[in-house]
Amino acid sequence: MQAEQTINVKGLEHDQREKMIFGGVEKLGVGKTAKLIVEFNPLPLVFMLKSGGEFNIAYEKEGPEEWVLDITRVNEASDKRGHLKRLLHELSQGEVSPQAKEQAKDFFNAVDAKTLGDLEQELIREGVSHDQIRQSLCDIHLEVMRDSLVANRLEVSAPHPVHTLMEEHKVILQSLNNLDAVVSRVKQAERYDDLIRELEILEDISHHLVEAENHHLREEEVLFPVLERHDVIEPPSIMKMDHVEFRKAKRELFQLSHNYWTYEFSLFKNRVVELGEYLSRELSGHIFKEDNILYQIALQVLTPEEWEEIKVGCDRIGYCCFTPDDVAKPRKTVNLDLRPLPPFQRHEKIMKIWNDLKPGETLRITNDHDPKPLRYQFEAEYPQVHSWEYEQNGPSDWVVKISRK
Repeated sequence: MQAEQTINVKGLEHDQREKMIFGGVEKLGVGKTAKLIVEFNPLPLVFMLKSGGEFNIAYEKEGPEEWVLDITRVNEASDKRGHLKRLLHELSQGEVSPQAKEQAKDFFNAVDAKTLGDLEQELIREGVSHDQIRQSLCDIHLEVMRDSLVANRLEVSAPHPVHTLMEEHKVILQSLNNLDAVVSRVKQAERYDDLIRELEILEDISHHLVEAENHHLREEEVLFPVLERHDVIEPPSIMKMDHVEFRKAKRELFQLSHNYWTYEFSLFKNRVVELGEYLSRELSGHIFKEDNILYQIALQVLTPEEWEEIKVGCDRIGYCCFTPDDVAKPRKTVNLDLRPLPPFQRHEKIMKIWNDLKPGETLRITNDHDPKPLRYQFEAEYPQVHSWEYEQNGPSDWVVKISRK
């Protein structure tokens, strides 16, 4: 295939790389091709360019030193970015009209979570602020798309890191519901004696909210950095900005609830109401955005090997006091040493154990030769449900991990 231009971004910084890539492909005419050369698999870029129906993408070379993609424009450019800018401008004016909500609904129906994240990143590169996107776009996005986002989201089972994070979200949301009820009673109280039971409940709620710190750390220190390797930069950045504000509010609520007698009642009351309403409103919305936008982006772009890496990092940081036991448990690994077995018994033994494995569990085999025929069988019969990893590759023994996705 004859390329009209070659875009070689190997070794460039993030901003330089994006400027060259987007500047190059946007100039392509219909039927024209650009050859892109990068030093890593640009999977998020592929998702983004293919999602709009404007480009075909073909891998000419796939690693390990470099990836070469042929990007061909097949349709005229759509103006999603311009549409999103106009929508943001109207949303930032204050009261949102019914017409604007209908336009927003039509727009969000036409893009998936990954495409929306990419468009947000483009706008931020062009000078639109994080706050404008966070306060205007995300809120209207949730309002008009709440039902469809929930209906269409990808699901994973325990002990996948996203499943664990979402199960923890359920517990945090229950705490926020309890906080709502306490705040309603605090509003009606005139002195501490009116809140004997509520003070105990508030102390417990604030403890659980502060205990969620490990939940945020697993996102910030493990999940977000892996997303950033795929150039998914802005959505995690917006979530981290939220975390900073939530930490301040949760710690202040903790101090108030555990030392309430040191505060004059009216000051205590006003601050608890303010903090409680803020956390109930903003943290609930944040959780919805993570479950239905951020985690959905992650599930689309990260590889099984990266999820294994994330699981190890999550286990290292640790879990919350309220993390359900079944989602925090280490994954089961069955060890099978084939060397003492006669060759005619080995295959039957392997397949019996494999068929009994649950998603997320692993069969670890030790063999006296490279089990290539077995690998070919798994690639043919279980292409989407297994991963194959050599732990040891000879010369006398071979150790292989076969995991069920």
